[in-house]
Amino acid sequence: GMDTGLSRFTNQDLSNTVWAYSTLGLLHTVFFKQVEKEVVSRMKQKRVKFRGQELANILWSFATLNAQPDETIVDELSIYLTSLCRGKNGIDVQSIAKIFGQRQELANLAWSCAVIGRYPKELMNILYMGLVGTSNDPEHTKQVFNDNGLQKSSIMTLYYVQVAADIEAPELKLSLPTGFPNGWGEGEGEEHKHAKGDENDLIEMSSSMLTLTVSRLQKGVSKTFDRIGFDNILEHVIDTNEIKDEYGVQLPQSPKEFLSIDIANIGKKIGVEVDGPGHFVCILDKPGKPTAPVSLKNQFDDRGENRVNGPTILKHRLLTHLGWDIIHLPYWEYQHLKGDKNKEMDYCQGLLEQSSKW
Repeated sequence: GMDTGLSRFTNQDLSNTVWAYSTLGLLHTVFFKQVEKEVVSRMKQKRVKFRGQELANILWSFATLNAQPDETIVDELSIYLTSLCRGKNGIDVQSIAKIFGQRQELANLAWSCAVIGRYPKELMNILYMGLVGTSNDPEHTKQVFNDNGLQKSSIMTLYYVQVAADIEAPELKLSLPTGFPNGWGEGEGEEHKHAKGDENDLIEMSSSMLTLTVSRLQKGVSKTFDRIGFDNILEHVIDTNEIKDEYGVQLPQSPKEFLSIDIANIGKKIGVEVDGPGHFVCILDKPGKPTAPVSLKNQFDDRGENRVNGPTILKHRLLTHLGWDIIHLPYWEYQHLKGDKNKEMDYCQGLLEQSSKW
């Protein structure tokens, strides 16, 4: 095997290294497998204590890069955190706040569990307790964490986790407080307590699955689908009320834009996601063959293997649960057609044939 020297890494080193890979969208599968083994073995041995933030960043990095860790890492994390968060009075908001400095870390862990699709009961209960307390008292939770409420991204994250868990792990009976997010968000109380680090802003970007920008590529693809007789609208938005009413998912009352589909045929519930570069991670240790000789012009083209990232996987699963057939169009495949209208029509026709609803 590969000697990575990981045994010499501190917990913080491990966390920082995988976090750096994930913010760059780069995955080295062998290295990540080694980190996974190292982290699991450290949690089992309980020799060196992990900080909540370190564990949150590690699991978030695995989920974001769609590194496909063995699900047991989530189970081990659940066992480890359950013992770590146990205070004098058992597990309560205070004892959780001692381990996690910011609630954003809890949100990132919950989101990671949803991406990986594993929801250990003890872990989910700890995460929900830390994020929204136990008595529907946002002020109390703010005091304990000494923050100014949940960041917007944490609130959106909780919606995604709630829908995923409600459908995939209904036995947990997880639910958000009545009236959520009213009173829970930042700036709904007193003045800001402390500034957030830049790191959270990066984490915010990749966890959101609601993108309301229409790219030139999207418009072009939509026109091609029109030409082959596939009625479609750009940027169809599903809000939380629709999900609650139509699917009976446990969600609070207030409507929130929740998921967007790039190109949608609402009648047939077929969606096309035009996956631009932001949807992929580049796998470093599985080199593909360059398709063309490298020149200055194409030296940054995709070579090697691309894999869709965690946010794309979770969004696909949620839309599928909600009854949509989602077809993915990787940007480079369409660009390779170099604007040839007939090739574009054939290509889009071929995509539609993948859908059982067409």
